[in-house]
Amino acid sequence: MIRPRGTVVIVGVPHTSATVALPISAMVVNERKVIGSFMGSTRLHVDVPWLVELYRNGRLKLDELITTRYPLEQINEAIAAMETGAALRNVIVF
Repeated sequence: MIRPRGTVVIVGVPHTSATVALPISAMVVNERKVIGSFMGSTRLHVDVPWLVELYRNGRLKLDELITTRYPLEQINEAIAAMETGAALRNVIVF
């Protein structure tokens, strides 16, 4: 499913012994790449302040992505809403 000269990025944290089989000939002939990404290659000390500044300036719209905010005491309702599809992004407020 990788286009010629395309790249697959492996994300997540697999088990240390996890392996994958690849069609090597197709990878070479079509110049395809497979790379890993640990936490999105985030530079926390640079990226987080930048994202916070974007949010504070109204250029990173996060609040609009929240479906509902629930107090901790209603966490079961939040989970049920997510499971039924009634809510996409719930926030639990402590």
